[in-house]
Amino acid sequence: MYAGSPLCESASAHTHSHSIGSPLFPTRNPRVRRRTMPPPPPVLLDELIEEVLLRIPPDEPACLFRASAVCKPWRRILAGRRFRRRYREFHGTPPILGLFHQRVRFVPTSALLPAHSGLPDWFAMDCRHGRALFAHIGDDEKTLDLIVLDPVTGHQRRVPWPHDDWAKCSAAVLCAAQGCHHHSCQDGHFFVAFVVTKKKKVSLGWLYSSETRMWSNLNSLHHSNVKFTNDFGESSVLLGDALYFNGGRIMECQLGTLRLSSFEKPIDRYGILMIAEDGGLGFAAVVDVTNLTLWSREAGPEGAMGWTPLRVIDLKMLLPDVDLSIKSFKTTEYIPTFGGAVYEFPCPRVSGFAEGTHVIFVTTSVGSYMVDLKTGRASKVSDPGRLFFPFMSFYIPAMEAASTGEGQ
Repeated sequence: MYAGSPLCESASAHTHSHSIGSPLFPTRNPRVRRRTMPPPPPVLLDELIEEVLLRIPPDEPACLFRASAVCKPWRRILAGRRFRRRYREFHGTPPILGLFHQRVRFVPTSALLPAHSGLPDWFAMDCRHGRALFAHIGDDEKTLDLIVLDPVTGHQRRVPWPHDDWAKCSAAVLCAAQGCHHHSCQDGHFFVAFVVTKKKKVSLGWLYSSETRMWSNLNSLHHSNVKFTNDFGESSVLLGDALYFNGGRIMECQLGTLRLSSFEKPIDRYGILMIAEDGGLGFAAVVDVTNLTLWSREAGPEGAMGWTPLRVIDLKMLLPDVDLSIKSFKTTEYIPTFGGAVYEFPCPRVSGFAEGTHVIFVTTSVGSYMVDLKTGRASKVSDPGRLFFPFMSFYIPAMEAASTGEGQ
């Protein structure tokens, strides 16, 4: 097209007829601001995100699962060894994730589903430092094997039984590492302590090491004035370098010297050993139907050790909606050495204690309750049960670290 031709003139005229200011090209009002997209939110530093994730409550492992699904950077932080170590150190005492009822049944108190919670013919004996201890009793009720189980991974170790008379025995499992904080030591070496009280009123004890795979003998103990009871599988408390077993008398097992001794309970009725508020050995029992009484073992004016009442708690205040007038409950669950098919136990009764906490378990005729003695809070966790062993552990889900790319 040549300049000056009719077609060029027509195009030029058409162009000028739609100049700026025409309806097709309106003039912009200088008073109207141009719309802009809001700025992106500031990027949180990984260090700040980690501080937030550290504060996720450990008693609900599912929260860590959900947090890991938010984005790849969060998943990468949660998968790191640094976070896992800091998470355990930040929270200190491992949370209660569930309970082992003596007849093995696992009672969850969180969303944790253990990889292995025992078998029907196993009998729960203890639970400590991320490990559970069970007794496997032969069909003839003359043989006994002990099993140490990591409920999270399902890994188990069988321990040979040390004595031919186990009818009135108790056992405990604990970490064998010196100076361990017990936050994540389930895979390390362990000890199993085993005590037996015979009808001749002689107590014997042994200590098993998973490192040497051998039992060491404790000294025998004669106590002619002890009341002989069916105390199979009673609970224990670890305090310093000593294990204390509940029974007709309290048995003290010094782990360093392999020395066995005993002393009386504060009251001649069923109760639970615990850690007292002052950090010493304590005892809890229900007295006069509804009075939960706490004792502490202390040195008297002349240095002799004895029991001192600390306080009395009215169970009617802790459990206001529970009928405490019914004084027994029945169970058909098999309990070695008790005989019969139906067992009846007095209640209310203290049925467990969580080491390192202020939590005890109280069983009534309508159920078992987890009670925090510090806050006064109580919640029902199970049907009535004779004895419970809390499973306490940090459960941080195993996950692969996400890639360091930009993708979410």
